[in-house]
Amino acid sequence: MMSGPLQGGTSSWHPPPINRQDYRLRAVWINKGTWKKPGPIAYMGLLNALSFAWNGINTDFFVNGPEGTDLNADLTQFYGLEPHPQLAIHLSPKSKSGQRPVYQAGLKAIKSYCEQDEPVLVMTREVGILAELIRLKRRYPQLTVLHEVHDYYGSVKHLPSRGLSDYRRMIAERLSFGGLDGLICLTEYQRALYQQWLPELPMTVQPLGSAKPDHKLNGSSEQRRQQRRIAYIGHLISFKGLALILELAQQLRDQDIEIVCYGGHQGQVDELTAKANSEGLASVLKFVTFLSPRELNEVLATQISIGLVPLQNTYYSRYLTCPVKALDFMANGLPVVGSDLPSVKDVLDNSGVIIASDDATAYAKAVTAILDDEQRYQRLSQQSLDRAEMLSWKNRAKAILDFSKR
Repeated sequence: MMSGPLQGGTSSWHPPPINRQDYRLRAVWINKGTWKKPGPIAYMGLLNALSFAWNGINTDFFVNGPEGTDLNADLTQFYGLEPHPQLAIHLSPKSKSGQRPVYQAGLKAIKSYCEQDEPVLVMTREVGILAELIRLKRRYPQLTVLHEVHDYYGSVKHLPSRGLSDYRRMIAERLSFGGLDGLICLTEYQRALYQQWLPELPMTVQPLGSAKPDHKLNGSSEQRRQQRRIAYIGHLISFKGLALILELAQQLRDQDIEIVCYGGHQGQVDELTAKANSEGLASVLKFVTFLSPRELNEVLATQISIGLVPLQNTYYSRYLTCPVKALDFMANGLPVVGSDLPSVKDVLDNSGVIIASDDATAYAKAVTAILDDEQRYQRLSQQSLDRAEMLSWKNRAKAILDFSKR
């Protein structure tokens, strides 16, 4: 039973006929992100879904987006990914009423598959759809529902400030999580937190995956080392390390090393560029808006020497996140210098250089030492590639499939 990427929105979706002598598990990923929106949310959802197709599983990916889109062109030209015959992508236009058509489209498809006696594995990071999925699960025993957690709201005590939305999220988690078949956690600490109040709920720890770029790395690692250019990817906000980057630029001003930050909207980029210029950092510090995944991977493969993961020491950054930027760097064979936080060390393992999160001087020394040592640079580059292979999306999907069968 094969279904390729769809051309258009949810109105074009029809459940394919089932060969009852040869039906297989179907995976469904539901993501309320927006197709082709800059940033990692929809992209991570797409890679999650695609990883199951890479494992031979017929997979549906539901996401917000306009109808009539050429999905195959989007995959290759924006995301830098090849269409897969076992991945079907369904776009739902956003509603002004506050409802989420993407949820309704996903639920409709799941119900149809279940009514044809097809076993279905549903995965989502969206808390808002869990109640409906649990109701379906009670009706269809062949339905398995896993939730991928990206934070922790079993309690709000750890939050530096608490608003009404935080309490609503806590209530939603406490009401719904007990009815799930399992949780996909990003860190061991996150799992430990949830096990305190859900000791009977199955949980697995699976960091986000690393996607091997479709393009080959252009040139040798030595050619990239000689460019002496380091990169940061992500939002331009304080707890991601913006202040440290600005201080690091001051430290590297006379070292013939350039920092390029990819992320943020145009207004932020203009403001930070003006700030860098006013502080005499125009030659060492550049800001660029978010690039498409295809463009970003091409830049990382050809123009960058080292990747930075300067997360700051907050509760969320220490214990609840998986730094996607580190995975992007490693997939492109870049040495990584990151903050001394459990979340960063768990992803890098022994493949990167760990520095205190508030020590720009130590960051500068580490970056300079790597770029000035050809053999060390090559060794770290290979370690990044090896670690990326270990953390591949395909391996992650295999682990989740094994977990779902327990």
